[in-house]
Amino acid sequence: MRIRDQVPHRRRAHPRRTVSRTRAGFLVAATALLLAAPATALLSIDFEQPYYVHPGWQVWDFCFVEHEGLHHIFYLAVPVDDADPTNSDAIWTASSPDLIHWSEPQVAIEISDLPHENEALWAPDVVLDEETGTWWMAYTGVDEFYNQSICLARSRNLADWSKLDTNPVVQPAFPEFLYNPDLGWSECRDPYLFEQDGLWHMTVSVLRADMPGGRGAIGVATSEDLMTWSEVEVFCLNDGETPERALESSQYHEVTGGHHVFFHEWASGGVSHIGALEPGAWTFADREFIDLGIAPEVDTFDGGDTWLFSRCGPFEEPGQEAYSVVVRIDTLSWRQGAATPTVFRVDPFARDFASYSGSSCLGNPCFGDNPARRGEEPAQPVGNFYFGSQEYFRGPLSNRGAAGIDLGQTATGQLSSHPFVIEGHSIRLLVGGANQPDHCFVALRDAATDSTLRSATGHGSETMTPRWWNVTELQGREVYVHIEDSSLDGHINVDEIHETMEIITSAPAADTIPNAAVVRHGAHPNPFNPQTTVTFELARPATVEVAVYDLRGRRIWRSPVRRVEAGPGTVAWTGVDRTGRRVPGGLYVYRILADGRPAGSGKLSLVP
Repeated sequence: MRIRDQVPHRRRAHPRRTVSRTRAGFLVAATALLLAAPATALLSIDFEQPYYVHPGWQVWDFCFVEHEGLHHIFYLAVPVDDADPTNSDAIWTASSPDLIHWSEPQVAIEISDLPHENEALWAPDVVLDEETGTWWMAYTGVDEFYNQSICLARSRNLADWSKLDTNPVVQPAFPEFLYNPDLGWSECRDPYLFEQDGLWHMTVSVLRADMPGGRGAIGVATSEDLMTWSEVEVFCLNDGETPERALESSQYHEVTGGHHVFFHEWASGGVSHIGALEPGAWTFADREFIDLGIAPEVDTFDGGDTWLFSRCGPFEEPGQEAYSVVVRIDTLSWRQGAATPTVFRVDPFARDFASYSGSSCLGNPCFGDNPARRGEEPAQPVGNFYFGSQEYFRGPLSNRGAAGIDLGQTATGQLSSHPFVIEGHSIRLLVGGANQPDHCFVALRDAATDSTLRSATGHGSETMTPRWWNVTELQGREVYVHIEDSSLDGHINVDEIHETMEIITSAPAADTIPNAAVVRHGAHPNPFNPQTTVTFELARPATVEVAVYDLRGRRIWRSPVRRVEAGPGTVAWTGVDRTGRRVPGGLYVYRILADGRPAGSGKLSLVP
């Protein structure tokens, strides 16, 4: 059985995935989509970027579809702490209005006791058959000997799927292809579906049998009804310097009169592209690498005016045995006269900020809790990104930094948001870092005079804590948010800046000092299932309440208020909402109130 390592010095990686398309209208340009502000008239800055992350899991082989204003991702995932392809026992799905903020993942289909898929499921691809209104999912079924075959499932609503009784529907024939299930690891994976001239086509990753160990190839089968498929024929051959390498995650697009194939050549570490004026005239002499990453996805949802380019990005967390893998989403630029498209990375600050400068912006927004990666006090951001003026990790495949890397306290810089008119009563934000109000701060400034109206600084703690600005008296005024680090021995962390209609009655109009009643706090175990315990230590007796919020800021559970004496205390959460129902796996935030005032917050990871 042949198992290949996709990432150096790591366990065998998963099969690659394909792309999916839908003809449903998508009238907003891809770049505008990735820059779109949240759909609200109130200010909302959370620093999130176009990635897909399944916390604690490696995300591989995926596809996107768009339907009724929502983007859906279908993908396989395996736990980081047991990153073996045999653990891909389900195809997962989640949805997003903007490719940035995602719903909690749900299982779409699972393995069964049928012999062709009793070990794993890999590489989903989903398309809409507009003639029947049916969604079709092609996926790779894997048996206990790692033999692979293509199966199909269908759905009317992208949520409820039923597998075909006739599965598997596509297997290559020996001796043209190196496919012998009696020997184990027979390759037929990574289906990609497209319709052309009234006929459905499915490309798959196979091995041609014209070399002793097999030649990497992309095969193709056709169907009139998506149920009965022809024999596999050769679509593209690996005629390069390493012909034995498989061609994975392939997809085909006809753009500007040219015929283009995207794929990942096993062990190459990047995404390849081959183009030709006539279909089938591809050669590796014209092969070009267009970007780093694995398992490419190329999508258009508006008939070809704009293109999304996505791929899996492995990265190493310090102290973690296996790689983490997430999905990064960018766009493709098809320049007139160019044979090969180029990858366009959206400016990560452009959505929310009018200007920025300085070294502190080079690696920001920061991906994940970077100080915690270094073994320092955690910043505890909400979601996947925040601004940390000394951090240097913009995320996998960003070409900016690496997990745990920082620029040090001497990094300086500033950024100012687009002006906006205050309509709400309060602005809530998370702030941490140095207690240097003149040099490390986040401020609300008048757009006409640049005068500071509200300001917050850190309190000597890396961990961000909630702050409140009462802005009722500023309603109708044009303002902007300004973040600054002009200190050579300090820094600032900022996240979740949200204008709300909530009226502040007890908090002061300026910076809210953290509640000194709580000396320290945390949660154990974390990640957890089914229960975690929030622990804290009180410097003095206080009434204590712990609340749990989802990443959209909605409170889903809270503990009873009780009197706790000075010293250690605990509150258990069993992963349920206020009605006692289990909540989906994912990231949550706990917040501690002591005597009715904020006293600490942290992140919780509920494992599905």
